[in-house]
Amino acid sequence: MYKKINYICVGQGAIRACVVTLILLIIFTGITSIFGDNDSVKSVVYMIITCLSVLYGASYAASKAGKKGWLVGLMVAAIYSVCIYLASIGAGRESVFVMRDVVRFCLALVVGTLSGMLGINI
Repeated sequence: MYKKINYICVGQGAIRACVVTLILLIIFTGITSIFGDNDSVKSVVYMIITCLSVLYGASYAASKAGKKGWLVGLMVAAIYSVCIYLASIGAGRESVFVMRDVVRFCLALVVGTLSGMLGINI
């Protein structure tokens, strides 16, 4: 029998991922204000922050949903990526979708899918 996904869990997972991103970015900003910044380091740190946030949000949502973890994780990652992209446009970034954004989006989807599977089994 077909079982529906609890979309409230998906929304909560995406919100939690965005909050984790905000907290980690505040910490990173504090560190870079003390030690200075480097563009190549920033890119890697942003990718790590994205992966950690999606990992947490997707595993949380999948553990709450209790079924179809891969799909729940994929949906959390997609919603998270869209929210972060819209927030960056709102913060003054150009709305050009460059290769770096495509890679970050695809990586978020992969991490979200795998984290959703992990969240079911935890």
